[in-house]
Amino acid sequence: MTFRQNVADMLHAGHSDRAIARELHVDWTTAATTRTALGLPKARPGKKPAATLQDAFHAHVQKGRDGHMQWTSRVQKNGVAAFRWQGRQWTAYRAAFEIHHGHAPVGKTLPACGKPKCVAPAHMQDQNGRTGSTRTAAEARAAVAAKRTVPRAVIADMLTAGHSISEILRTHKVSPDRVRAVRDDLGIPPHPPGAKPEPIEQTFRRRAIPTADGHLVWPTTDYHIKTVEGGSLSATRYAFQQRHGRPPVGKVLPGCGTARCVHPDHVEDRPMRDRYAAIFGGA
Repeated sequence: MTFRQNVADMLHAGHSDRAIARELHVDWTTAATTRTALGLPKARPGKKPAATLQDAFHAHVQKGRDGHMQWTSRVQKNGVAAFRWQGRQWTAYRAAFEIHHGHAPVGKTLPACGKPKCVAPAHMQDQNGRTGSTRTAAEARAAVAAKRTVPRAVIADMLTAGHSISEILRTHKVSPDRVRAVRDDLGIPPHPPGAKPEPIEQTFRRRAIPTADGHLVWPTTDYHIKTVEGGSLSATRYAFQQRHGRPPVGKVLPGCGTARCVHPDHVEDRPMRDRYAAIFGGA
């Protein structure tokens, strides 16, 4: 028996008789007769997974007469058109680029045709296309990684100064395994849990809020600052000591009239208030 080779190829690929009829514009009985002659079982019911990336991509697009393509499937919450194929998430732009060029894109991929949201493979342009570069995707990733590499000396300095791994990760975005390796090489023990105490002057500068008219306003009614030694000191008393070089006597209050002001030049203790009252009269 003679049969069409393209029908046989699609049968061997697992397509159903009716799918072959639609694709090749033949009668479905032709596909069924060929299947019987080849001794192939009937295709499993249900939607057949796309055999190629191109098949998966074209199942979600609609081609216009002007050569552009419109995405017709789901769009993620961030507005990116995407689909799954062979267990992997693909964005429409990157899949279209790879279909047309035969390799993965470098950097961000966008339509170069000027029509927003077009996904036509021939219209895709990656970072190399926009800059004229010839780097491969692997070379581009290596270059980015090199820029992000933090010198070992920087990590060592922070560990020696007593900073925790969490603080180093927040500051430099490095791998925790790399920080642990440097710590072990230096023989530094793990950082004890809990927040690391900071010098009181650093806490004061960090929390006091400067205003446009020259005040320093404390953000809450709780003025206590924890000291490195484990105690605490009021922000107002600390500000007074910084300005006058002595501990205050009695309660420290802002003499400028601004609520919660802790500016060292604006705070007064009880003897200062008494002295002003004796000179100018109490009010």
